[in-house]
Amino acid sequence: MYTLGIDIGGTFTDFTLVDESEREVTIEKEPTTPDNPALGALAGTRRLLDEQGIFADEVGTVIHGTTLVSNTLIEKTGAKTGLLTTKGIRDALELRRGSRYDMFDWGMEYPDPLVPRDRRLELDERLNDSGEVVRPLDREEVQSRAAILVEDHGVDSIAVSLLHSYVDDDHERVVGDVLAETYPDVNVSLSSVVVPVIREYERTSTTAINAYVAPVVSEYLDFLRAELRDEGFDGEVYLMTSSGGVVDIETAKREPIRLVESGPAAGVLASRIFSADHGYEDIFSFDMGGTTAKGAIVRDGAVSMKYQTDVARVHRFREGSGYDIISPQVDLTEIGAGGGSVASVNDAGLVEVGPESAGSDPGPICYDQGGDRPTVTDASLLLGYLDPETFYGGRMDLAAERTRSIFEDELADPLDVSVTDAAWRVFEVVNENMATAFRRHAASRGVDTRGLNITALGGAGPSHAFRIARKLDFGAVICPFGAGVGSSIGLTEAPRLYETSSTNQSVVDVLDRKAFERQFQPLYEEAEDVLSRANVPDDRMEARLSLDMRHVNQGHEIKVPLPGYDINEVTPQVAGEAFERTYREKFNRDPLDFPVEVLNYRLELRETTDETEVAQLASPDGDASEPDQRSVYFGDEYGSVDTDIYGWVDLDAGSELDGPVVVEADQTTVVADPDSTVSVAENYDITIDLHD
Repeated sequence: MYTLGIDIGGTFTDFTLVDESEREVTIEKEPTTPDNPALGALAGTRRLLDEQGIFADEVGTVIHGTTLVSNTLIEKTGAKTGLLTTKGIRDALELRRGSRYDMFDWGMEYPDPLVPRDRRLELDERLNDSGEVVRPLDREEVQSRAAILVEDHGVDSIAVSLLHSYVDDDHERVVGDVLAETYPDVNVSLSSVVVPVIREYERTSTTAINAYVAPVVSEYLDFLRAELRDEGFDGEVYLMTSSGGVVDIETAKREPIRLVESGPAAGVLASRIFSADHGYEDIFSFDMGGTTAKGAIVRDGAVSMKYQTDVARVHRFREGSGYDIISPQVDLTEIGAGGGSVASVNDAGLVEVGPESAGSDPGPICYDQGGDRPTVTDASLLLGYLDPETFYGGRMDLAAERTRSIFEDELADPLDVSVTDAAWRVFEVVNENMATAFRRHAASRGVDTRGLNITALGGAGPSHAFRIARKLDFGAVICPFGAGVGSSIGLTEAPRLYETSSTNQSVVDVLDRKAFERQFQPLYEEAEDVLSRANVPDDRMEARLSLDMRHVNQGHEIKVPLPGYDINEVTPQVAGEAFERTYREKFNRDPLDFPVEVLNYRLELRETTDETEVAQLASPDGDASEPDQRSVYFGDEYGSVDTDIYGWVDLDAGSELDGPVVVEADQTTVVADPDSTVSVAENYDITIDLHD
């Protein structure tokens, strides 16, 4: 049997096919089809299976990572959505937190609410913060409000977020039942299902986002699964979540909010696996595709997590300028910087790059598909990093002369520089944008990047990593064999996993073991149901517990892991000691002499896996004795340099090459500058050692 990983990016869709019996890997790329991403995924699947002589019914599992949710939010192409909420808090989505993401920008903007005010309707019901009924819910009122949303406004999806439903969900359940009975074809998202935790605005925002994207995701997944069935596939389809695990398709359709960072999470997981192969527990994961660049930190062999963020930001570097969500996800930063990022000259005569992307249609100028705006990929071609004849395995002839002509008109002439210099400026600006984002990400988490090694993934990552590494004083650059499809490799190694949470605010000293168990038990049962649908046996499930804790009356809490404890083993002493330990690690000081409280209970249930070796690409028989050469530009310091050009599959395992070096593969290109050394591992991973 085979496992197929499919990761859809903005420009290319990546594929990893794993022969489960031999643990061998085959990789492939296919241009993304933006109007319907499933079409590109299906076309690439057919081609890959045909080339390998494999029938669709031999594939037992398809694991899918997609940018569909984030793209839907960015492009505002979601469902027409309404909101039902408690009387008096109709404007929570617009009022937000009342804080400012930039204290010095009086003209700052937020994205328009996904649900406009005329589609945000109130219900005259109320619970207090203990879950007691202050005003009962009127079913007839629910029906009348639903009629306004569906019949007058024509909504396709309804978010329900009632005050204090995280304590008691009875009112929301009744609303959901009424909507299902009255309008069964309308999608409904209940906050008590999607995100049953404290904080009214964030809970409402998350539920509204879930409702906004759910019909789009559901239609897409139904289409993809049906088409795969028509091809003869009769296995299971799973979706990569933002937290680095996979869930069944029904869970993904019900809670698409968990897919916001689907593909990027897989890339970080792959980086952790690749770095472990080299004996590194600390690594910076860098993944650059055609549309975006992602950066994340792996510490002590563990992928860091976060539970609150914002998406579809008005300003790419301004945290808080997008739509707020609460959902478990890999802690990464993502910016609009990729091979397809569009370059231009602004009014001040300076080069700007991104966040707008040419995508796959029409794509960069050099793709010769109608694109006429300079991009980062075009700059890489003009600098000599890409070969017009071997790019994408020779399946796409790059239009070098057309690229040069448009670059001259759009950038070089307005800047009064040569085409090569204009291309280098584009290359450097996008590198500086990424380095700035990564520097801020690392600094905000107390991480010094100096000396930290970096893994380079994605179609563009290995050609930009050497400059990112120099700007941030990274150590070695690791380019794994198959780096160009790194995220799809990560998909095939991801565990089935589901994390859920609940709120019950209590001072630790008033709790006992039974109180902790009463909170964790329903979470376990919920997660167990999800993993059972994903065909995970009961004896292969492992629970990991944590608490969100803080000093009483503090405004923010910290996540406190409880490693090694079962749900019936947590006591106030265990929780208190874990809080003290985590507090010291995070803040480098002792906790205050003040009472501590628990706010949220979290449970992650994951499948345990056998200690099997990670699947590997077949190692080629290399012969690097006679490289090609071409002129490659490395900036003012070096100028144009005659550079050795190797095919990745032609390298000798164990060899060492002095820079400058360019190594080409069908899915990506590795670039190393003159002051570096390239080493080839036995598994054909490339390490670039940067000299001072």
